[in-house]
Amino acid sequence: MSVTENQIELLLDRIVVATDFTPESERVVSYASALAKHFASQLTLVHVIDLSVVTFSGAIDGGVLVDAMRHDSGENMHKALRELSSIGLRVQGQVLEAHDPAGAIILFCDQQNADLLVIGTHSRHGLRKIILGSIAQDIIHRAKCPVLTIGPNTKPVSSEKTSFSTILFATDLQHDIAEKAATALAIAQDGVARIYMCHVLQDTGTNISETLALQLEAEVALRKLVPEASYDWCCPEYVVESGNVSDRILKVVRDAGVDLIILGARRSSNWLDRLNEGVVEKVLAEADCPVMTLCTD
Repeated sequence: MSVTENQIELLLDRIVVATDFTPESERVVSYASALAKHFASQLTLVHVIDLSVVTFSGAIDGGVLVDAMRHDSGENMHKALRELSSIGLRVQGQVLEAHDPAGAIILFCDQQNADLLVIGTHSRHGLRKIILGSIAQDIIHRAKCPVLTIGPNTKPVSSEKTSFSTILFATDLQHDIAEKAATALAIAQDGVARIYMCHVLQDTGTNISETLALQLEAEVALRKLVPEASYDWCCPEYVVESGNVSDRILKVVRDAGVDLIILGARRSSNWLDRLNEGVVEKVLAEADCPVMTLCTD
């Protein structure tokens, strides 16, 4: 995904979607397919045979198990590609083998110069998240390209839906916010969508005058993210909330009928850095719409 210089123009030529061929992943592929159809993108399905499963399973003959996984993956990939080709998509597939599925998917996206990666996730918390792992959350914090995540509560995509109509861009007003805001506006312009520019204040204290000053400062900062030319096609709404960040974001999403959330995520390769439940993780677990994360160091 890229935004051309001095213009808000969305280019999304190469979409990669990760699938494990489970019924849950069909919804993920449906979202990726809808986007690929809308943007006339090259769609690539990627599936990773997780070799660590063989290690932890204690299988006596690991080679037989891997061969069975290869056979099933090949058949499932062939079926998926045939179905997607039948609806007119330009689609290709790749089966990978790795002990680190998240790393393999990220490397593949880098090699393909992917503009967008589409993945699914489930809700796991605390220590259980570390023990069982979460490929999706690992990817979100390591990927270089934007990641569109279809969470456990995301509504199925309509076959007629080709763009997003109401977008929430939530920002901490740090970490390359101008570039992220430009991406959010590009997506909004594509669908002539209503866009909410949102910031949540934390720990504002009990001094009302200081809180009001912080709210005004935040709104001014949000307004600076929107070029004057954008007002030709949209009337952005500026929302400054106070309180728990994830809770306030989810409230705006419900109240405004948002169908796409765009968030920033910090890049990290250390699981211990993400032991505590973060804003991105909670929003992913509870939102009923897709969440796009734009990662920075």
